[in-house]
Parts: sequence; structure tokens; C-alpha cells
Amino acid sequence: MDVDSPQYCNNLERRRVTIMFNQVLKQLWNARRSNAWIWAVLLVVSVLLWFALDIIYNYEAAARKPLGYDVDGLYNIELRYNWTTNADSTLDEDNRTIYNLIKDYPLVDKICYYRGDEPFSDNRMYEGFTPHSDSTFTVSTYIRLVSPEFFDVYNVTPIYGSIDSEHWSQGEYPVPVVMTRELADSVFGDASRAVGKTCYNPYYLMANISTNYKVVAVVADQKPFGYSRYEKMIYMPNQPEALPYSNIVVSVKPENRATFAEKFYADMRQPLERGVFYLLGAEPLSARKEAYDLSHGTVNYLNTTYIFIAFFMFMVFLIVLGSFMMRTRRRRCEIGVRMAMGSSRRMVMLQLMGEGLLLLALALLPALVVALNIINADITVNTLTDMSALRFIVTFGTAALLLALVIVAAIYPSARKAMNLDPAETLHDE
Repeated sequence: MDVDSPQYCNNLERRRVTIMFNQVLKQLWNARRSNAWIWAVLLVVSVLLWFALDIIYNYEAAARKPLGYDVDGLYNIELRYNWTTNADSTLDEDNRTIYNLIKDYPLVDKICYYRGDEPFSDNRMYEGFTPHSDSTFTVSTYIRLVSPEFFDVYNVTPIYGSIDSEHWSQGEYPVPVVMTRELADSVFGDASRAVGKTCYNPYYLMANISTNYKVVAVVADQKPFGYSRYEKMIYMPNQPEALPYSNIVVSVKPENRATFAEKFYADMRQPLERGVFYLLGAEPLSARKEAYDLSHGTVNYLNTTYIFIAFFMFMVFLIVLGSFMMRTRRRRCEIGVRMAMGSSRRMVMLQLMGEGLLLLALALLPALVVALNIINADITVNTLTDMSALRFIVTFGTAALLLALVIVAAIYPSARKAMNLDPAETLHDE
């Protein structure tokens, strides 16, 4: 065979790799006592690192799913009551005037009001609904009573059906309602066929109030806050008479958002002081979302998990770094002999890297078994994201990749030093 042919070169390269792999196995076996404790550390850290990454996946995968509505550029207008002022007789009139003043403010793009379940807060409101076609079961759901402008302000668009603003009223019969996909699936069995079907609230029957609701649209699933699962939600018309007890939300165009809160308070503090009402401020809903996550400890919990991950990786780095520095120093003569016999500097580095990575691979095999048993015992955190094959592959693969990168980084200084050895000088010293 021609020594310059590609086939000969490929065969030679494969033979070199095979020889190097056998040498790596031999080195690991010869140093089995010192490798045993490194293997044990890698085994334990692999499981702990995977478990920590799995916790992060549980929360971050849920947080990255869309809310189902858009809060960018939305502000909650915070009004408070001064009950020392006697203005009960003009409460509705004052609130309607305030609403119109806010609506006419030049920097306000859109406005709506709602009550009931509030996103990014602990103010929850829920009811139960039963389909007229089958009264044997009731589905509990969170409820929001909204003005017709709500869907436009929050950018909630139907995936089935449509929302008619002119007929969005409690005076309609049946009363129009909008359901999320999950709720429509639960009540009617198929969200795509829910539009036009009717349901009622069985909890009102004892009060002798007949309820009849007709689904006019189905929207995407929604979350009450970032770190949450999707939850069932129903939208119903809000009465204008309930405006004094409703939340007022406005949307602001991007070019006006930077200073809107300060400018709005400065311009509208005096005009909105009417009757018992006074203006407290305009709170961005994006800021409320972040504050809610912080107040519930989710962010701090994740930050602590990240610290543990960094600690695990740093511990592995120090152990591998120290072990291979000592190992390289003891094997100076062996490395010098190999280089004198024709082994390239690149092969020396690859062999040292191979020892560390093969040791990791041997530790990952039992770690994989331990991780699968942990999943089988249902010890993992599945509060927001269900366990799946994809989740396990991503988290365990990420743990293996991170450890491989740490090992390569830890071995590199020793391997670099071994590459730069002078074979003649090394053999002379020995």
C-alpha cells in the first residue's frame, strides 16, 4: 500500500488512537488507587449536579413558557381611598370621571378595568362551572371580570371564536364568556368545539339565581405569574357599576414608557383627587411580576441552587487540577521517553485529557443508574414541569458536559506543562 495514500493515513491514525486508548486504560489501571477516590468524587458530584440542574429545569422551563398575555408597557393605576371625606353619594360619578381623565391623558394609549383574579398577586378568585350537556361534574377555575377593552390591552387573542366588544355585557343572555384552552377542554372535552356551547355556575343554584353562560371564544392557556403552571381561567363581562372596585390598567407606547410613571403622577396627582379618591402612582406590571417572584422566594431559591452548582464544579476543578499536577510530575520520565520515541506533543496532551475524560465516563455510568432510580422513586422536584425523557436528557447531558469542560480546564495546565518538556533534559535529570 502506498504510504502517501489516504487509506494508509487513515489506518495509521486509527492505530494511533487505538494505541493511545489502550495506554490510557493501562495508566488508569496502574494508578487505580489514586483514581478510585477521584472516581468516587465524580460519581457523587455527577448525581448532585444533575439533581441541581433538574431543579433549575423545573422552574426555568416553566418561566420561559409564555404567560398567555402581554404585560410589556402596561401600568396599573393605583388609586386609594380617603374615607375621612364624606363623598359616598358621588362615589360612582367620581370614579367614572377619574376613569375618563386617565383615558384622555395624552401618554395613555389604551385603557381597561377588571376585577377578580389578579396576575402577579395573591388576590385570587375562583368559581365552578358545569356544562348543560352533562351536569354530573363541575370544573373549578379562576375567574376574571373584565371590560371589553381588556383583551386588546393585554393582547389576548382568540384561537377559536371571536370577541364582540359591543355585546360583551352582563345584560346579554346567555352571558358571553371566554375560556382558556385548558378550561374548555376540561368542561367540554374539546376546546376546538367549545365555541357556542353553554354552561352554568352550580354554586348559584342555592341562591335561586339562574346562570347561563355561552362560550364565544377560546384563548391560549395562561399563567398567573412567571414561575407557575398554566391554570384554568374564565373571562366574564364586568359591570360598569363595579368600576370603583376594579383595577384600572393602561397601555403606553414604547417611546413614552421610560418616564411615564413619574410624569403621570406629576401631571395627574391633583386632577385625580376627587371625593374619596387620590392617586398613589402608576406601577409597571413588569416590575410587579419581578417583585412577586422575589417575594415568593423563587429567585433566591434558584440563586442558591446556582451557587451549589458553582461549588460542585469548583471542587471538581481543584481535585482534578491537584491530582494531575502531581501525576504529571511523577511521570516526567515516562513522558520524556514517549516523546523521545516519537510521540508528538499533541498526543501527550490528548492522552492526559483522555485519562480525565475516561475517568468521568466511568463515573457517569453508575451515576446514570442512580439518577434513574431517583426519578423512579419520584424524589425529583416536579412542581412546575413534569418529568420527561427530554428533561432528563437535557439535564443529565448538561451535567456531563459541564463536568467534562471542568476536567479539561483542570488538566490543561498540567498537559501544557508536559507538552513543553524537553525529552533529553528530562531523561538526563532522571
